[in-house]
Amino acid sequence: MRVAMDMKTFRCLCIFLFVWQAAAAQKGAFVSGHFEKERAGIGEIIPYSLTARYPEGQQVLFPDSTYSFKPFEYSGRKYFTTRTKDHNSVDSVVYYLTTFEIDSIQPLKLPVFVLQAKDCVSIFSIADSLTLNFQVASVPDSVSVEKLPLKTNTAYQKVKWIFNYPIIAAIVAVLITALVVVWIVFGKRIRKYFAIRKLNKEYNEFIGRFNGALEKLSTGFSSRMAEEALLVWKNYMENLEQYPYTKSTSREIIRLVSDGNLDQALKSIDRGIYGGITSTVEPFKFLQTYSQLRFEKKEAEVKNG
Repeated sequence: MRVAMDMKTFRCLCIFLFVWQAAAAQKGAFVSGHFEKERAGIGEIIPYSLTARYPEGQQVLFPDSTYSFKPFEYSGRKYFTTRTKDHNSVDSVVYYLTTFEIDSIQPLKLPVFVLQAKDCVSIFSIADSLTLNFQVASVPDSVSVEKLPLKTNTAYQKVKWIFNYPIIAAIVAVLITALVVVWIVFGKRIRKYFAIRKLNKEYNEFIGRFNGALEKLSTGFSSRMAEEALLVWKNYMENLEQYPYTKSTSREIIRLVSDGNLDQALKSIDRGIYGGITSTVEPFKFLQTYSQLRFEKKEAEVKNG
């Protein structure tokens, strides 16, 4: 004979068994578990209470996140402080579970592990069941377009942006090809442009430093300032003509250049630096003129090269 039992009658029976077995808690552990709500929807967080009553001094362990809660999935838990009275201890844990199964009734029973001297005993609670709420009662086999219920939503829906690698790769390939073509066709002109730009920049910087040195010499000639001005000229000429002017003496420079006016200017400067003979800025002005001529010659070579 079958006896119909609704959910409320089932819960009353569980409570009765819990009270009945609690009286025998002096001799062993008793475990009870139940859902804190009778019905829930798919994906909803469901609290499940698990309580263990055991003799004082015993050690019990509750399931953790590694335990299988099938058909439910573990979301979290909350422990409650142990309560002890009349040599009986009570521990409770509330587990927060979810389910994505579609069975209308889903049972669950959980164990508490009692530690003994040589082994561990699992004591399970009486199974409690959860009734699933379905949002759609039934789905027709087919629905005509005219009768299909539609829901209008004009709110902006943010869509995840997807990086289009093939298009980006094609764009990069086109750009690289264009750059190669431009370099093949205009590469020589581009190189000349930057070379001339570099020559002009270096010459203008030299003129600025050299004029500053000449202004100091005009206010009062000294061998130290004369040597500094000569070094500025040598540094520029060395960079322009790729010859070690800074490491060469005036005689070595004249032997290389073979210019009588430059010879006279360098000798006059050397007398002022090393002979202590007071000189003027005129020899230095010739160095400036000589540098300008060499710069213009180098610029013409680059343009016509």
